[in-house]
Amino acid sequence: MPQLQYNFLMTIGIAGELYDIGFNNVLSPVSPIEPAIIPGLGVAKIIGQDMQVRLPHQDIASVTLSAPLSASNSTVVTLNGIALTPVVYATSNAATLTAIAALIAAQDGIASATSNGTDTITINATQGFAVTATFVTSGGSAVTWTTVYSNDNVFYGVSIFIQNKMNLGSPLGSAGPAPYIPGDAVPVLTRGRIYVRVENNVTSDSPVYWRMIPTLANPLVGGFRSDSDTGNAILLSNNIVRWITGATAGNLAVLEINQP
Repeated sequence: MPQLQYNFLMTIGIAGELYDIGFNNVLSPVSPIEPAIIPGLGVAKIIGQDMQVRLPHQDIASVTLSAPLSASNSTVVTLNGIALTPVVYATSNAATLTAIAALIAAQDGIASATSNGTDTITINATQGFAVTATFVTSGGSAVTWTTVYSNDNVFYGVSIFIQNKMNLGSPLGSAGPAPYIPGDAVPVLTRGRIYVRVENNVTSDSPVYWRMIPTLANPLVGGFRSDSDTGNAILLSNNIVRWITGATAGNLAVLEINQP
C-alpha cells in the first residue's frame, strides 16, 4: 500500500548526526574498554595509546594527611564506595602510608597508588574507570585526611550516529541509539558541526562544559552543558569547541568542533 500521509514536522536531527555537509573530519578510533558509548557524547583519548577512546571520568585522587600517623592509629579507606580492610600503624608514618597505598593499588580498576612518604597518597584509576576515595583514621593521635580530585581527560571529539548499527544493550533502552561496545571502531567527529542533546539551556554565547561525573539527573558521562554543574563537568576551550545554535534542556543544539 502506498504511503498516503507524510509528517511535515520532522525532528531537526538526531544526537550524533552531522549538522551539515560542509568540511568534516572523522576519525575511527577503537573503544576497547567502555561498556557502551552512544552517539552524541564527547569522548576522551586513552592516555598512552594511539587511536583509542573512552568516556571522560574523574580518575585521579590525591589524599593528604593533616599530621603524621602514630602508634595505635587504624585507617579505613573507602574506595569507590567500598570499605577496605583497616590498615594499622606499623613501624613508621612512611611505612604505614606505603601499606595503605599498596592496599589501594591491589584493588580492581586502580592503575596505581603511590605515597610521597610524608603526607600524601595519589591514586590513579585504570583508564576508563572513575575513582572516589575517603580515609578515616581512628585510635591514637587525631588526624584527618583531605581528598582533592583531578582528571587526565583529553577531549578527542564527538561520537557520530550511523544508520546501519543494531541497537543492542543501549543504556537508554531499546528506544535509544545503538551504542558502540568494546572492540568497535567509533566514528568520531574531530572537525565540523554536529547535533548534541544538551543537559541544560545553552545559547550560542554559552561556554561548553563536558560531563565527567554522573549524577541522578544526568547519569551519562560525556554529555554537554553550559556550566560546571557544581564541578561535575569541565570547561572545554572555545578554541576547540563552541555552540553554533542553542537549545533548551533535553533538546538538540549544534556544536562546532575544531580540533588542531
